[in-house]
Amino acid sequence: MNTTCYLICLQKTERKIKRHKYMNKNTLLFITAFFLLFSLNTTSAQSRSIHFFGSYDRSFGYLTASVSTSLGQPRYDEVSKLKNGSVNQFEVGAFINSSFGLGVIHNTYSTNATTNYQNYDLNGDGLLDNGQLSDKLSLKFTGLEVLYKKAVFSSRFDVLWKIALGIQSYSIDKTTETSENNPPNNTQTLTGSIFTGLIGAGFDYHINKILSVGIETSLLPGKYKKLKDKASDYYTYEDNVSRLSTGLKLTLTL
Repeated sequence: MNTTCYLICLQKTERKIKRHKYMNKNTLLFITAFFLLFSLNTTSAQSRSIHFFGSYDRSFGYLTASVSTSLGQPRYDEVSKLKNGSVNQFEVGAFINSSFGLGVIHNTYSTNATTNYQNYDLNGDGLLDNGQLSDKLSLKFTGLEVLYKKAVFSSRFDVLWKIALGIQSYSIDKTTETSENNPPNNTQTLTGSIFTGLIGAGFDYHINKILSVGIETSLLPGKYKKLKDKASDYYTYEDNVSRLSTGLKLTLTL
């Protein structure tokens, strides 16, 4: 009985360890960075030339590349719907002498689309099909950033510029469904990553010494030349998902 209980407890412990091993790397990065910056701020409380910050930005994203008319209907309509999406952005870092800053930035762009079609020869076999196209696009950027801010009008208003370099991952799930299931429904996943940069600018209004709100606009190039199909290593695809983002930002400063 004791041996059985021991084995059960051991198995539970092993499962917990495996779950922890698969924690999201970006989450670990920001948790570590936050506690490191908080500790440094505590130990240097007497030296106010360094100010630590964390911010969250919720933005509207727009993919700037044009959609090729050679795609034909209904694929042209489907891809066009992916040009608009939502952006969530997190930053942690520190400003030196209230002007120059260094930090870590992470943002995501996500969108999905669905397009129904009727009496269309989608695969070029001479038969008219009815069905549906579905796409789910996800972009994730993580990088190191340099910031510069300057007070304008009054001490409560800051104008902010930033530039960041990092890695952006790309993932899209594409599904083609036909009403007669002929040809069979097709699901495709494309993935890839590139080294790219981000530039941005915005305004912040300081409600008090800790809390500020603002507006920010950024541009993130994203031209992929080698996207891999998970089902085959022999095919590569291209896509341009360069994006412009504009939204509201909330910042905490210690």
